[in-house]
Amino acid sequence: MKEFNKKLLVVLVILQLSASYMIPLNAQVDEKVTLVLKTGGGGVKPDYGTMIHGYLYKLNINVIVKVEEWTVFIGTILVTHDFDLVIIGLSGGGASPDMFDVYGENGSLNMFGINTEMPYGNVSEQMQIDGITIADLEERQQQYYDWQQLMMNYIVPLLPLFSPVSYVATWANTLGYDARWGIIDCLPYIEYTGLHEGQNSINEFRMADANWRDLNPLLYDDTSSSFISSLISEQIVGWSPDLAPLKTSLVTDWNQINENHYKFYMRDHVYFNPSYNITGRNSLSPALDPMSTPLLVGLKSGEVSYGNNQQVTAKDAVFTYLAHANPLVSEHTSYHDWISACYVDPVDPLAFHIEIDGNPETVEIEPYVDFWARLPWDILPEFFLNSSDSTVSYTSGEAQCTGLYTGINDTEAWKAYSVSAFSCGKYQLDYSIHNSVTVMTASPYWMNIGIKDGNPQDLDITTFEVHVILDISAELAEFQAGGLDWAGLTAFPTQRKAMQSDPNFKVSSFLTASFTFMAFNLRRNFIGGANNYIFLTEPGKEEYTVGCAIRKAICYAVDKIEMNELNHQGDYFVANSVIYPFTAYYYYNDIIKYDYDLELAKLWLSYAENTLNPTTNVTPLSFVSMLGTLTFLLIGYTKKRKRSNITYDKTTFESRS
Repeated sequence: MKEFNKKLLVVLVILQLSASYMIPLNAQVDEKVTLVLKTGGGGVKPDYGTMIHGYLYKLNINVIVKVEEWTVFIGTILVTHDFDLVIIGLSGGGASPDMFDVYGENGSLNMFGINTEMPYGNVSEQMQIDGITIADLEERQQQYYDWQQLMMNYIVPLLPLFSPVSYVATWANTLGYDARWGIIDCLPYIEYTGLHEGQNSINEFRMADANWRDLNPLLYDDTSSSFISSLISEQIVGWSPDLAPLKTSLVTDWNQINENHYKFYMRDHVYFNPSYNITGRNSLSPALDPMSTPLLVGLKSGEVSYGNNQQVTAKDAVFTYLAHANPLVSEHTSYHDWISACYVDPVDPLAFHIEIDGNPETVEIEPYVDFWARLPWDILPEFFLNSSDSTVSYTSGEAQCTGLYTGINDTEAWKAYSVSAFSCGKYQLDYSIHNSVTVMTASPYWMNIGIKDGNPQDLDITTFEVHVILDISAELAEFQAGGLDWAGLTAFPTQRKAMQSDPNFKVSSFLTASFTFMAFNLRRNFIGGANNYIFLTEPGKEEYTVGCAIRKAICYAVDKIEMNELNHQGDYFVANSVIYPFTAYYYYNDIIKYDYDLELAKLWLSYAENTLNPTTNVTPLSFVSMLGTLTFLLIGYTKKRKRSNITYDKTTFESRS
């Protein structure tokens, strides 16, 4: 009897398994998967979440949107990781394609849970490590192109959403302005075709800004001061809006001596403008003239500049970089801690060398290729700001400096330079009245080279005025009345749209250094977890994991174009990659794109379902045959059974040691 009961139990188990085997396993799709999407309060991100809830509902995925207070939200994404999806933005970066802090395994902002154990995780890690060591710009660009494609095709840690766009307006009679390059770089190309309403001269350019604070680049920390400083100076190494170095500014060429050593060559016949003391000047003051206008005396040798006696050479570039890296005088030394040595070439006074160490805290000399973004500083007059003191000090990267000492920024020369700065730029300060206006005049000593193309250019704009208008609405009103030639429009979408259809105006746009996306938590089940390690069985798709397929499905199900239209009137840039679109030189435009396609979303989801729940067609005949076989096996059932040894062929991915 006991033997019969055992046999009966086995038969019942087998019948139960067989019955379940005949039920289509994909019927489980009717049961909704629930995902928790979190974001911070304020702005449109909660609205994004609501729309994504609607999109994913069509995939039978239920999204619960939770809005958290900012400090709680930061803890959620970086500490507790208590989310499935999260909508967040990054800003303030983009000068470099290096996003290791975000996408590296140990990155401080790695909210996704990317690691080197998961498929393609180690490849991504190594590609990023290699990317920060490639010095050749074109080779590095291709490296980051390949890495972006890997991330968005095989890992899919996020769904890129949008980058905000800034808008500016000029009058229709303004030629030569390009918003991507900005006002300063475009000035040699700007001219007017007649006068617009409220304009009195075709040789003036008027705009508004806040008060500047300090005109010494070593000491200022505000954009208003930086803008004025850049008008009166020139960058040592030019910088394009694509975030790539140019050979059209003071540096005209360079070569790489070795992995950590570069030599730069400077333009000849460039001179510092006169060292005018503009203190006390106003609109009634006589025209600037080095023979009659008071001149400031430099600290080093008691010299002045007349506009043709102080040549810009390599020593000025070396002084600029070393001063920016020296904690005695600089507010941002960390930007230059990679400089291990900087010096004038022993043979050529127009050439200088920079030696690089990516990590000054280690004994080994390490490469660092993102130094290019730290080179476009406005040049400083060494004869004026340095001293003849033999004191030796050191930069944050242990490079040696001579002449800078504690208290040098309290000297009369440095104090005067903060309010009467001069350099070798397009313009020279004429006068400045606090809370009113700063006026600059075109320099007759300027090098007359346009940075956009490196060709000779004249300045048709001989007077540049920056009026102090603190309220942006008042600024726009002044512009519309004709009192200004340029105005920001980003905060005024209604007025912008009206101007875009008004023939009296030109509206231009440019990308901001900001990037919003929906991140996936790769640690969580369904969208990640174990599904990150199971490869699809779909023919032709075997290189993708189940988790990747599910994330692809979610991406295809979200209509970003509709989201942009409903939330931003279609004005935002629709992003498609893992880096800032602002980083134009490295941003890969030909990357795989997840344009809205619900059928494709369902297809990718089916690939994942078919892999997890494989179905086999079972005919009634084969079922009877199977039962016959099982009955036959049951007759021969014995108490003694041997355990079979099962081995699994595992696909492994090497981890970075």
